[in-house]
Amino acid sequence: MKYKIKVKGSQIMSIKLPEKFEKIVTNSKQEWLDTRGMTRDELRTLIEGRVIRDQEVSPKVGEDAPDFEVEILDTQGKRTEKMMKLSSQFGVPIGLVFGSYT
Repeated sequence: MKYKIKVKGSQIMSIKLPEKFEKIVTNSKQEWLDTRGMTRDELRTLIEGRVIRDQEVSPKVGEDAPDFEVEILDTQGKRTEKMMKLSSQFGVPIGLVFGSYT
């Protein structure tokens, strides 16, 4: 489904939600919405805003990755207080693992 939404003043954009997000909106149970204090339309608006923001600011294929600094974990996933900046690895193949170790 396509929806028209208001963005940046009076500009109207029409976007099609990716299927996985459309399913979240469509399949959300009323109880789940109630616990978050939102209606289905408010959930759709929230997700649409996220999709538009991601389209505008997310790195595109072929662009340089944004620089960031992260803490290096040890082999057991424990904190080391050692930091690594992505730009310091320029030209070196690296693998990044994003996740929760809690």
